[in-house]
Amino acid sequence: MNKHHQIFFNNVHLWAKQLAGSCVRLCRGPRAVFSRVLLLFSLTDTMEEEEMAAGGQSQLYTILLVNSGRLAFPDYTVQRVAKVFQDREDLIRYEASMRALQEVILAMQGGQWETAMELYTAAKSQWLVLKKNIDLSHQEKLPVFLRCFTAGWAYTRILSRGIEILQRLRRYEEAVEELRSLLLQSVYCPDSRGRWWDRLALNLHQHLKSPEQAICAIRDGLSDPLVRTGHKLSLHQRAARMKESASCKKYRLQLRDLPTVQVQDVKHVTIRGQLFPHEGGMGKSKFLLPANEEGAHSTVICSVEELSLAHYRQQGFDQGIHGEGSTFSTLFALLLWDIIFMDSIPDVFRNPYQTCPLDFYTDCFYENRKDAIESRVQLLCEASVETLQNMLEDVWNSQEGKVCSLVSWERFSSLQQAQSLVACLGGAFLGGVIARMAKDYRHCRGGLPDLVVWNSSNNSYKLVEVKGPNDRLSHKQQIWLDELQKLGADVEVCHVTATGARGARLE
Repeated sequence: MNKHHQIFFNNVHLWAKQLAGSCVRLCRGPRAVFSRVLLLFSLTDTMEEEEMAAGGQSQLYTILLVNSGRLAFPDYTVQRVAKVFQDREDLIRYEASMRALQEVILAMQGGQWETAMELYTAAKSQWLVLKKNIDLSHQEKLPVFLRCFTAGWAYTRILSRGIEILQRLRRYEEAVEELRSLLLQSVYCPDSRGRWWDRLALNLHQHLKSPEQAICAIRDGLSDPLVRTGHKLSLHQRAARMKESASCKKYRLQLRDLPTVQVQDVKHVTIRGQLFPHEGGMGKSKFLLPANEEGAHSTVICSVEELSLAHYRQQGFDQGIHGEGSTFSTLFALLLWDIIFMDSIPDVFRNPYQTCPLDFYTDCFYENRKDAIESRVQLLCEASVETLQNMLEDVWNSQEGKVCSLVSWERFSSLQQAQSLVACLGGAFLGGVIARMAKDYRHCRGGLPDLVVWNSSNNSYKLVEVKGPNDRLSHKQQIWLDELQKLGADVEVCHVTATGARGARLE
């Protein structure tokens, strides 16, 4: 560094000190203790990797908002029965594993794949030593919704991330070895088994050119009770593609004997609009909505969903919401609020600042409330429109504004709009959707249609999945569309294609 560079950096340093003013640096030891206190107090926040990086700051901010009356959580009873950590060392091991997970994630997000590989390898070694030297049987005895707060769960998440790292570095044989190792256990991260089986089949078939082993992986994955919805359909469709492939001709008998997954297609329509030529060509397509559409005084730039809403308003649907899954999750929570936050189940509420019970994204949610949920679904199926609207009104008026991860209070413009939609959908349909979501919310929360449009005067409605240019249905979307159609809904896929300037109007 020459003399001029040194002067420049000295000036920058002085300028930065002047801007910062007086600063206090916390001692590392006391800060670590305080972080562990926060960790124990609000374990649920550590389910999000961002919170680990924030060092508990969002937890403190939440407490401040609650104490100042600017934030309110649902009413429930905190019941801590199970002992998650056996001793201080157990807590420290969990904290270290979560830090290691965060380091791997940050390296991957930064595209530093060699660094990520080193971190993953180091974490894997730490996990192997831990399994060899420490009795972890207490972790296996915890219910699955508490097991996610253990070192074993965090290290398993690192190993799962390691598969992506290995694939990025084209080390497919090692990726397959790691996948098989993960699939040999079902204690940690059982909700990831579908993704693991699908990835194993892909690596074996496409990268290692081992179709027979890939078929075995598909068979085992389809037979695994922990593989759900989209991943099960993905495995089935992979087998179907292999069956049609000339290179797999000699394996067709084995492929024919695999379990099948039946999904019926729904109605497809196509509308046209003028594409907005935004720079770069990346991201979602944008369209131009002409001035004479929707009463607009000038042409506006809009999304494919907004263009589709304009189309369905022309078809006579005076109400419409682009909410994707949030429309249905909000109705789900409002119609099951008292069951979601019921008091009789231990350990699902362990601190005062939870937005849902800890077991909500596991099979335990339905198992712990089976009788209550089935009774509510039966009530919904038999309820009159007036009863449905009253149920919605009671919860809306008593709980509005409270922080619940399932509810988007702004999704509906008013209680009256929500009641109007419920009247159109009907109790039998709502009961069917709620029953499906309650049994496996984790795997059913994605894939619901983009739009709900309805006519408030004649109680007709339509559920619409919107697809822009070059966009395809995901496996979860295919499954939900099929399921909604079976429940009696009017369902369709709306494909939006681009025209030239002369074809700007909707067709």
